[in-house]
Amino acid sequence: MHSPYKKFYQEIPRILKSGPMAHRSIARELKRILPMYCDDSIPCPHVKDNSGHPEWNHLARSAEQGLKRNGIISYNHGIRKWELA
Repeated sequence: MHSPYKKFYQEIPRILKSGPMAHRSIARELKRILPMYCDDSIPCPHVKDNSGHPEWNHLARSAEQGLKRNGIISYNHGIRKWELA
C-alpha cells in the first residue's frame, strides 16, 4: 500500500485541474476520494496544543509543499489558493 503522502502527492494535481482551491477544500476532496488515508482519530504529533489536527491533514499540507518545490503547483497569494503551475 502506498503511503498517504505519496497518494496525496499524486491526487492533489488531479484535484486542482478543476481550478484553484484553498487547502481546506483540497483536504475535503482528499478525504472524499481517499477515505482510507484520512483517519481523523490519529492526531498530528507535530501539533503540541492538542487541537485535534489529524496527521493525514499534516501529510496533505506536506504534499502541497512538495508539489510546490517541484514546480507542479503554486500558491496564489492574491486569491489565497493553490493552483496548477
